[in-house]
Amino acid sequence: MGPASASLNALFDALLYPLGGLPAFWGLLLVSLLSGIGMIAVFKAVSDQERIADLRRRMGGEILGILLHVSSPGTVLRFAGRLIRSNTVYLSCLLKPLLVMALPFMLVWGQLEARYGAEGMEEQVPVTVTVQFRDELPAREDMLVQLTGAGLVPPLVMVQALDQVSFRVVAESRADAELLVNGTAAGIGRTGEWNGSRVLRGFDAAPSLWRLFTPHVQVVRRVSGGPDSGWYSLEGRDYSIFGWHWSWTAVFLVFSMLSALAGARFLRVRI
Repeated sequence: MGPASASLNALFDALLYPLGGLPAFWGLLLVSLLSGIGMIAVFKAVSDQERIADLRRRMGGEILGILLHVSSPGTVLRFAGRLIRSNTVYLSCLLKPLLVMALPFMLVWGQLEARYGAEGMEEQVPVTVTVQFRDELPAREDMLVQLTGAGLVPPLVMVQALDQVSFRVVAESRADAELLVNGTAAGIGRTGEWNGSRVLRGFDAAPSLWRLFTPHVQVVRRVSGGPDSGWYSLEGRDYSIFGWHWSWTAVFLVFSMLSALAGARFLRVRI
């Protein structure tokens, strides 16, 4: 999945780069609005709009029938049975477009999580790095940690029971840092100096389809004697809107939903 992942990263880089000099919120807002419109357009293209409209009218009539015959339990039960059947068919009509939308939604979600979910390396702010070895830990004297753009803060903590090693690093500037642990090389923090660039929060030497949806985890080359994975304690990012602190998830869900509702009205999409 290397080429596909690289292409997706490049696409979002190109989309967000023009807004890279603005506050990160504006890039997140743009993608949220475009995502909502895109999702509703896909829904309209792959759903049976006539069937959905017919089922909605039918369910409305069945609900009205229940309300008009409350004094007749038998009639109410018949209308309720019809309503349950119609609602089941209606939900099955929604299943196809939702399944089609699931893949692009997860891809967009992963990209936004990687770009707007955490802060990058801050100058003189310690970041804890924890690396995982697949087999047993090397001896302490065989542990080699080298950093570019950051400094190592003692001590080096080795947890034999978990095959993990933890240490802290401090960035020398706001630029990203490079980490080399027993031959395994990985980046920490931003892949670029502009808002909207990916923020690397870990690495993994095991190729996996799931990495296409987690671009904040860098895929690295497996090295004999080196760690197989690692993660960094980068601080999460909040966005101040109307005096409240919103996570990137809240911003995305609220504004993509508003965009989808507006798009549905403009495109006359039946949901």
